[in-house]
Amino acid sequence: MEFRNRDEAKAEIIKIQISRRNITYFMRCLLALEFMELEAKKARERQVAGGKQKVPQKSAEAENGETRDRIAEIAGVSHDTIAKVKLIKEKGSEKDIAELSSPDSKTTINKVYRRIRWEQQRTETPPLPDRKFSLIYADPPWQFEFIESENRSVQNHYPTMSFEELALLPVPSIAEDDCVIVMWSPACMLDEAMRLMKTWGFAPHTGAVWTKESNGMGYWFRNRHELLLLGTKGKPPTPLPENRPSSVISAPRREHSRKPDEVYELLERMFPDFTKIELFARRTKPRLGWTHWGNEVSDSQRAGAEIDHEDAPPEGGETQ
Repeated sequence: MEFRNRDEAKAEIIKIQISRRNITYFMRCLLALEFMELEAKKARERQVAGGKQKVPQKSAEAENGETRDRIAEIAGVSHDTIAKVKLIKEKGSEKDIAELSSPDSKTTINKVYRRIRWEQQRTETPPLPDRKFSLIYADPPWQFEFIESENRSVQNHYPTMSFEELALLPVPSIAEDDCVIVMWSPACMLDEAMRLMKTWGFAPHTGAVWTKESNGMGYWFRNRHELLLLGTKGKPPTPLPENRPSSVISAPRREHSRKPDEVYELLERMFPDFTKIELFARRTKPRLGWTHWGNEVSDSQRAGAEIDHEDAPPEGGETQ
């Protein structure tokens, strides 16, 4: 066989190796990942050549997506698993890779991936701010003990925390004497959520429910709702009658665990003058008037949270 360059020869060798029956699933994922890297390099070269020749090209994102689909199908592995193997290759130890590569491995890709993500969370999560807030909005990364399979575990999406780990967070140190906490809880974690609220120094009072358009998982009911609990510390003022929302929030389900943006607006109407912090925030655009905290929060989000209303951009504009 003849090839134009070393990369083409390497790609052909990888395709032959992937088809071998005696390699482990982890090794097949490693080969698929290496194949993807070669194809991505080839795609970049085509983009450059096409730009010079003024030839219409597919977007890099579209081309990468098609390549990923094709290679995953060839290797008989999922995109999700390849992404996990990429992290293990970059952040795992030689021992991890050797163990997963062995036909007699006693561990799994999911277990090693979750351990690495947990270690990242412990080292990358910033300290809580050195100030106090009158509204705390929290979406704890609850740890579920029972799952149908490792592939459907919530820990495949983000690192979780046990009740003990959540309880040890110094949340009371950032709460004003008169403070409201609003916290998400799946129905199956209601008891833990109530206990956590009390552990942080808040008395549970009431709550709302988010109804979703499609069914989720569940052993008894297929869950289509999530609970939004409210508790208080001290004597914070209640919302004005015209600012008290319905206890039913209707909003579509989005990517895993992401809560509706409508809840920000709801809380801003209820507590317009409160200083606000979001705990366990996602990697999203900073929201005016809020401080965001969590291991996914970027420096720009934390910086954006400090913007004063007087410095806000004009309506329709964006913060620089």
